Amino acid sequence: MLDTKSKNSKKFSFAAAGVVVMLAVAAFMACYPLFEKQAANYYTDPLRSAELLQHFYKSNLVFYKSMLDKVQGGENSYADLYLLTEEKELSEGEKFSEDDIDRNYGEIMEERTLGEYKDTLARAVNSVMEEWENDTLNVIFRNLDYCVIDHRTGEILKNTGREIEALYKDKSCRDEDAPYVYYVIMDYDGTGSLENIAVRDEKPDALLKNVQSVMAGKWLGNYLSEQSHYYNLSDSNTVYFNSGREKLTYRIHDKPKDMTFIYACTKQQKEDLAAIWKNNSFFWTYQNEIRWAYYQAGTMDVYWIILAVSAFAALLLTRIKRYCLHRLSGVQMHLEISLSAIVCMMAGMESLIMELVYITNNGFSTGLFAKYTDLFTEESFGMIAGCVNALALTCIFGAWFYLVTTLGEVFDLGLKEFIKERSLIIKITSWLIDKTRKKASQFKEEVLHVDLGGEAEGTVRKLVFINFLFLAMICFLWMFGWIALVIYSVVLYIGLKKYVQKIQEQYRKLLAATRSIANGNLQTRFEEDWGVFESYKEELVKIQSGFKAAVDEEVKSQKMKTELITNVSHDLKTPLTAITTYIELLGEENITPKQRKEYLQVLSRKSNRLKFLIEDLFEVSRASSGNITLNPVDVDICHLIRQVYLEYEDKVEEADLIFRFSMPDEKVILQLDSQKTYRIFENLYVNIIKYAMPHTRVYINARKTETGIQIELKNMSAAELNIPAQDLTERFVRGDSSRNTEGSGLGLAIARCFVELQGGIMKVEIDGDLFKVVIAWRGTVQGTVT
Repeated sequence: MLDTKSKNSKKFSFAAAGVVVMLAVAAFMACYPLFEKQAANYYTDPLRSAELLQHFYKSNLVFYKSMLDKVQGGENSYADLYLLTEEKELSEGEKFSEDDIDRNYGEIMEERTLGEYKDTLARAVNSVMEEWENDTLNVIFRNLDYCVIDHRTGEILKNTGREIEALYKDKSCRDEDAPYVYYVIMDYDGTGSLENIAVRDEKPDALLKNVQSVMAGKWLGNYLSEQSHYYNLSDSNTVYFNSGREKLTYRIHDKPKDMTFIYACTKQQKEDLAAIWKNNSFFWTYQNEIRWAYYQAGTMDVYWIILAVSAFAALLLTRIKRYCLHRLSGVQMHLEISLSAIVCMMAGMESLIMELVYITNNGFSTGLFAKYTDLFTEESFGMIAGCVNALALTCIFGAWFYLVTTLGEVFDLGLKEFIKERSLIIKITSWLIDKTRKKASQFKEEVLHVDLGGEAEGTVRKLVFINFLFLAMICFLWMFGWIALVIYSVVLYIGLKKYVQKIQEQYRKLLAATRSIANGNLQTRFEEDWGVFESYKEELVKIQSGFKAAVDEEVKSQKMKTELITNVSHDLKTPLTAITTYIELLGEENITPKQRKEYLQVLSRKSNRLKFLIEDLFEVSRASSGNITLNPVDVDICHLIRQVYLEYEDKVEEADLIFRFSMPDEKVILQLDSQKTYRIFENLYVNIIKYAMPHTRVYINARKTETGIQIELKNMSAAELNIPAQDLTERFVRGDSSRNTEGSGLGLAIARCFVELQGGIMKVEIDGDLFKVVIAWRGTVQGTVT
């Protein structure tokens, strides 16, 4: 019954938890379209992004060199175009010390000469620009139309057959040959200043502002400074050589001269770029901007709200009686672990949540399946992303629900008890305090208490050693040692005096306890500390307990002997009196044949009762002394219980009782004496038939256990049971205290003896008028070995 109730509670608990988690997942995923709509108001289009505009800046530097190479018919190096240096040899008066150089943001270069450093600097500029050349041209060539116009020669460099150069003259670009919906035009004058910027976009003001900001940056110089350790350069633009006698000053001039740069895209190019950039990891900044846009759209706010609601639901469920999830041993965790995990989830899940939302809404996840585009459609990718979202969110909200549930037991235990039971810090602190106290107590016991019943050598050594330490410290005090020695001697005298007085007091306590026991007071209590005589306390307690148990056993034995003689006399006298009376009646001459027959039947019945009584008496006597030979065989105990019932079925019907059996389906085989076991259940059934209340049910239940089988027989007693349950299995004891019913009073005693002789346990329990007998045996259940 309890197992079924527990299973139902677990099912209900897991079902309720699952419903809360699923509702949380569904509520959050239902907000995905809203997140997408709101995020659109916050993120910048990739064509206006700083990342793409930085590629325009890099491309300007690359295309400027390409145009000069084409016009001049030679090969220029990036260092010649963008690196400006100034060398100076310092006189004696201009010589700088290291402190002066540090204050002027310079650096002395001792391991290289000025020429070597210039070569290193030029290689660094060329290396950076070659890296940018490979990087930016891949982006510009593949995705955009570009055009470079040299104002001095009129030379044009472009990558398209469209009339993109017309944009320089006609910014509206209404010509069908160049239907550009987006462009950025940058005009540089003869000094390298950005003279004019023209843009076309859905938001031209925002694009123009971003272009101005990016082009004003010193990207090449800043990059060299950041990577100075990689190129083995100084962080400073001023370097001193030969102990400060030579100085090199350099700067980066990253402005093209007398040229116009145009970058543009058509409507189709713009759509293609949007599709490419969603899945191109090169444009990671764009994806980061979308993440930030989703954050600003309130994605995490909704997530925190759903977490809070699910946490409230988790704690609310713990107040339902049927809900038991927080009480399961596998759920319970230490408080610090639960709180740490909750904090980690709140702090660490933000990135994952944002990843799930923006990837699902923007389709970046399709990049994971790019090589399977022939097998899956875009809709399939969307379904896969949705399933991944649902699974990931179920794990997240499920873990959150589990962690909050671990705190639910605070309502059952109370906050103080919950912290005491679940806090790892409290447990460790308590353990350390207990250990410290035990060690201190142990030290005190070893030093101040000498067990007179054991070896005292170890204690004496410790005392001598402690005394040696004090005297050694006193010796280091030189002339003040005499003063310290006097003080130490006084303290030692006072301590020894108190210690001796304490031993005397403990001895008096021991003497008083022994006198009390000697005078027959077996209730003497030994609660005080006996110090050096503590070991004798345990012995006195054992002696007291032994005397008390012996006296109680003797009193009980004498009482049982008296009751036994009384009961045996009563139960033997009753049939003998009847036999004597009916023999005298048979001796009369005027009795009829019918009366003679009736008298003989009574004599036969009474003599049989006397015979059964004597046999039962001998049976229980032999069983109590163990003088019985057992013949164990394989017994199907459930079949035997039913077989005995069939023998008494008629008497059961006469007593108007209804038997209900609950047995295992499989056989339960035990090694028992079949005759003695039959007698056990025969006596129990007879007892039930005699004393059970008519018109009631009798329950015979047998269930398998880990070690064998347990059998229960339960019935309602017709008479009030005012006898202790343990006394009912004693000899000549009956539930009918007036002894008006027939019976020897030995039935339960014989049954208990036979059960115990065969290695079992038999207990009688009384609950009001409910009478229950419980028998447990070890054995082998068919199909299962225990």
